[in-house]
Amino acid sequence: MVSSTMKLFIAGPAFGLPSIDAQCVAAVALLQLYAPHDYKLIPTHDESFPLPYLVDCTARLSGLNNITRHLKDKRIIQQELDPQQTADAAAITSFIEHNAQLLLDISLYVGFENYRLATRPAYSQILPWHANYTLPPQKRNAARLRTEHLGVSSIDVDNVHEDMSNRPEGFDGVGKEQKFEAATQKRASLLLGGKETLRSLLQRPEYAAIFKLNALADNFFEPLQDMLGEKTYLLDTERPSAVDCLATAYLSLMLFPKLPQDWLATTMRRKYKRLAAYTERLHKELTLAANVEDVLAVSRCRSPEEAHAYWKAQKMLLPWSTASSPTMSEALQSFGIGLWNQIPILGQPNKLHLRNAKWHSFLYRNLQTVVLTAVTAFAAGTFLSVYTGLLEWPHGEAVHIFGRKRMSDFGHLGAALAGVSLLGRQPDSG
Repeated sequence: MVSSTMKLFIAGPAFGLPSIDAQCVAAVALLQLYAPHDYKLIPTHDESFPLPYLVDCTARLSGLNNITRHLKDKRIIQQELDPQQTADAAAITSFIEHNAQLLLDISLYVGFENYRLATRPAYSQILPWHANYTLPPQKRNAARLRTEHLGVSSIDVDNVHEDMSNRPEGFDGVGKEQKFEAATQKRASLLLGGKETLRSLLQRPEYAAIFKLNALADNFFEPLQDMLGEKTYLLDTERPSAVDCLATAYLSLMLFPKLPQDWLATTMRRKYKRLAAYTERLHKELTLAANVEDVLAVSRCRSPEEAHAYWKAQKMLLPWSTASSPTMSEALQSFGIGLWNQIPILGQPNKLHLRNAKWHSFLYRNLQTVVLTAVTAFAAGTFLSVYTGLLEWPHGEAVHIFGRKRMSDFGHLGAALAGVSLLGRQPDSG
């Protein structure tokens, strides 16, 4: 039996989708498919727990895989798959999670024009003022960290019209990884004229960037479209499966955002039309459209009852609701944590952003806690020592006498030395 108290916390909406995060969109698609009337959808920027985050009575599930497993355990997901379909589901899921996020990282965060003109404004619309200073830079830094091995740290290529007239002077070409070299050379020989040598053409940064992006996109879209084939759904089932929810989430964030450099959407619509049609059909079938203004209006409601009344009046399709507003202390705490995490070494890496990063040492992962604990313990120990008298705070002498000190001022030994000195200064009698 499905619980009526399920609450799904996700990153806020953007680009006409329920969330700016693909894993959150996949979680929404999953609940829309299997429990469309038994959950509430709450946008949040609180990353004290990894999103998506599901609250089901006493159960607390963080992350898409844990949520999916929980729904299967409760028999909410009751789709029987044969052994071949189960194996295909595992393979497709692994393929999407390993490759799709890298493409979104490049498209939404690494490319400066897309980040500046589309992604950053989308965050500004859904985040409170204090989170706008910390969360978007964290997201971009993490995306660049995940994609640094691809050599695409400063891609800004508009291949819609293939107009390179506005390229910044001195733009460096992208990386030279061997796994893309063959695809790059093949595309160069087909797309470019033969007046110049292939080597000289590949050395042009604008062409190298376009070929690299096309190779990255083809390496993801082509196998996925082959897996889909002529089937309605990826596993050839009668209705969508959890794998379709995952695929639709990532593909929607590639296809629907209106970006200055929409190389992903352009590649998908021109060369992989069956995949684009599949995404549009699933997006409509699972009701994944979202109006940002309406969602923000729901979030500003003072109570869930008021939010439900607004939701009903606007005839919103997704079950949006609101959580309790954060207090001033909670907002300041969130802002402080965000600033602390910007400090190199001391800042704790965000678990959401570093999904695929290398495992850090125990000391590195807990350095923030260790430093704060040590500073707090030292301050508390010093205060207690002074308060109880174990340490005496220096106050100086009660009476200050200004002038040159005499030897007799230094106790008995000083007086004796003063006497010796006085005898030494007496004149000889003879």
